[in-house]
Amino acid sequence: MKKITTLVLTGLMTAATATIVSCNKTQEKAPVANESKVETTKAPSYKIAYVQIDTLTSQYQKCKDLEEEFTKKRANAEATINAKGKNFTTQMQEFNRKYQSNQFTQQQFEAEQARLAKLQQDLEALQARLSNSLQEEYQKEFQALTDTIQSFTKSYAKEKGYDFILCKSSGIDNVLYANEAYDVTDEVVKALNKRYTKNTPKKEEKK
Repeated sequence: MKKITTLVLTGLMTAATATIVSCNKTQEKAPVANESKVETTKAPSYKIAYVQIDTLTSQYQKCKDLEEEFTKKRANAEATINAKGKNFTTQMQEFNRKYQSNQFTQQQFEAEQARLAKLQQDLEALQARLSNSLQEEYQKEFQALTDTIQSFTKSYAKEKGYDFILCKSSGIDNVLYANEAYDVTDEVVKALNKRYTKNTPKKEEKK
């Protein structure tokens, strides 16, 4: 779950940074009619809230479902590699047994040695292929998850009238202090879970 939190937080922080930069540029471009007025004008007030990303990723059902799904996929990939690895080990042991008991002709020895070397290369290639494929799928799915959270947060902010919604995390945190009165995590998680449950077929229906 820690990896999910980091992926989601990275995506949200990138989006938040872009938004803040955009706001700053807008303010920089605003025309100044009178310097004296600028000095007496009050600074604009913003309505700000924040979300605890660690809590969100641990309680948002879609995060939990995706983590469970990829845990199973990783386990299946590891089981495949382990099974093939055991088979290769067995063949290597048989090869060594025959070699030590002089059951090979020189030609047979070289042919079997080449076959086992090729088998080892194929096993290593399969391991790399499964690992890369799983990693790419993982990144794609959790980028989509980040996009979902970001899109919802944007609509939530508009509905509630927030100018900014910050993200806090125990791992990567650029918010040094935040009053708990502005923590909207529970509300966001409940709304996300409600929407996710509504759009997700029940397990009986999937079968």
